[in-house]
Amino acid sequence: MMDVMKRIILSYLFILFAFASSYAQDSINTKTDSVPAATTGAVAQNDTDKIEAMYNEGDFRKVIDALEKEKNDKKALGQESAELYYNLGNAYFRINDIAKARLNYERALLLDPGDRDTKHNIEYIMTKIEDKIPVADTFFLNIWFNAVQNLFSSNTWATIGVVSFILFIVGLVLFFFSRSIFIKKTAFYTGIILIIIIIFANIFSFRQKSKIERRDTAVVMAGSASIVSSPELNSKELTILHAGTKVTVTKEDRNWIEIEIENGTIGWIQRDKLEII
Repeated sequence: MMDVMKRIILSYLFILFAFASSYAQDSINTKTDSVPAATTGAVAQNDTDKIEAMYNEGDFRKVIDALEKEKNDKKALGQESAELYYNLGNAYFRINDIAKARLNYERALLLDPGDRDTKHNIEYIMTKIEDKIPVADTFFLNIWFNAVQNLFSSNTWATIGVVSFILFIVGLVLFFFSRSIFIKKTAFYTGIILIIIIIFANIFSFRQKSKIERRDTAVVMAGSASIVSSPELNSKELTILHAGTKVTVTKEDRNWIEIEIENGTIGWIQRDKLEII
């Protein structure tokens, strides 16, 4: 009877292992910042060397033209690159285009939220933006939760979840089939920790992926833009925002977009005054 139970459990674990492996493969294949196969050869290396040479020579506008073309080529293939956005942000910053530099840094951070260089550059560029908007009070648990979530990208969290799931299966095997009390206890408590990691890794992965799909943040691109109370030209002006300020998009109406500023103010701005991250 015991042998039959062991076979059933082993068969069940094998099925779970196969499912986990399949899930891991799917997660990795859907990575949004992958590099197209067409750009991984010698030609791409030559282009990279040329762009780097232009950057070192200070010809930043040519660098921007080359990187913008590469960005559009990737988008045509349904792909994005955090590194490409980061380099674009650097180039735009060099020509003092604060709005486009912030836009590209934010796009890089959206794809790779754990990158310290990108975070540092955004923090620095915010000192150059005219608007100094205080952030509305946020519950400390939300701040902590978001900080942990932003340590890794969606795919990294998915990988962590799958690896933890596989380790959990190994722990189950040790718990059921080991004769050592110490190993059973270790497997039991480790399994509890792994379950917690699996749950939060999946939540973080889902939330990061949702952020990329929603694209509900934007950067003000105009030198100055009026924020009004309703989507009409003659409506009451609430405030004025300047180039480089980041906002959250909440609603759209014809040529108007409803936004929320970091201090909690909600108003309307003309669509052509900002660009979605």
